[in-house]
Amino acid sequence: MPKIFIILTLATCSIFGWMFYQYSAQQNELSQLHNYQTVLYEKAELIYQQAQDWSEPMHVPLSDDRLEGDYKVMADFVLSQMVANIEARNAYLRQLKAIGWDQFLNIERLDQDRKQQFVETEAMLKQAHLITAQYQQALQQREEQSLSKAKHLPIRAGLRQRLTDSLRESRDNDNSHALFALELQILSKADALFDILKNNQWEKKNKTFMFYEDQPLQQFNALYQQVLQLNAEMEKIKKQNRKALEQRL
Repeated sequence: MPKIFIILTLATCSIFGWMFYQYSAQQNELSQLHNYQTVLYEKAELIYQQAQDWSEPMHVPLSDDRLEGDYKVMADFVLSQMVANIEARNAYLRQLKAIGWDQFLNIERLDQDRKQQFVETEAMLKQAHLITAQYQQALQQREEQSLSKAKHLPIRAGLRQRLTDSLRESRDNDNSHALFALELQILSKADALFDILKNNQWEKKNKTFMFYEDQPLQQFNALYQQVLQLNAEMEKIKKQNRKALEQRL
């Protein structure tokens, strides 16, 4: 899931590729550009591997002795931004896990919580909305701050412009926003599902919600199918990004 942020590095490498021709007569510059791309790809692969497990913070050494000057500044910036984005996403997922969000529709839990007027479930929903809103706000702030920092990096104007262009391109092509939009829709469906469970009679039978009336049953089933469809769309995005990334790495 967090692997989508690594596209930032790939976009940066792609945009800077044209400079091989611009600096073909300057061997030192050419060597530095080559090292820059090599370092970014190598570090991206390490980050990709660690990003498989979002339950633990990442530990990837970002600095590399092969780089110096402007290219070192750029690489440190790009990689640090990538890791920061992944860590923010991972922290968001860990927070949801901590409140038991993955067990929201667990029928055993809901059956027990019904005996105490759904206090636990209402608290879980409230926390999920708060966590999601905080992550959404932080995501927007990070994007704005990242672009602002890129515009003021102490590097040559031409490199700085290419870097800011790459940030904009990666942001426009990054499916993380589409993924998060689907998660917001699932949260909205969760509200509606809970509203049905809270306001209608049902019982637990063979790990299935059995409603006493047809209307709430139909509404619940329709919403549940929508959640499954949203989850399928999320998995499709993850697989597409994973395949594209693995092909380029």
